[in-house]
Amino acid sequence: MNSNAPSHEATPDSPFATFDVRVATPDDAPALAPLLQQLGAHDPRPDTALLALELGNQRPSRVTLVAERDGNLLGTCTLHLIEHIAHGFARSAILEDMVVDSRARGQGVGQALIRRAEEWARGWNCYKLALSSHQDREMAHRFYAAMGFAPHGVSLALHLD
Repeated sequence: MNSNAPSHEATPDSPFATFDVRVATPDDAPALAPLLQQLGAHDPRPDTALLALELGNQRPSRVTLVAERDGNLLGTCTLHLIEHIAHGFARSAILEDMVVDSRARGQGVGQALIRRAEEWARGWNCYKLALSSHQDREMAHRFYAAMGFAPHGVSLALHLD
């Protein structure tokens, strides 16, 4: 399922509201930067030029998806492929940088992004799709649980800066 073809996803609260979920392009960088900033209000805005450069640098182990309606980005997520050498190179996918614009929440955008990420992970022959979320994001945790995610181990981080 590594197709760049757009997919129309109907939102659950209106059969008339649709949006596309597609692979991000360098042209998305100016709109993607403020969207990503919603992940951490105190974080600096991502560098638009660097975003454009990286989005143009297609990697077989990474895909950034965006949900778009009428030229406006509604949400995004990035999927990373991991091969586990201790398990015969079994593959899993890590979902990162998942954010839906605060004005578009509750419209099915997050669900559509996760469904598309799941399709990509299956296309990569992954045995699991994992994510981590800050412990204070209780609404996000309820959303992920409703999408079928369950606690699995403990997520720990060592900050290197």
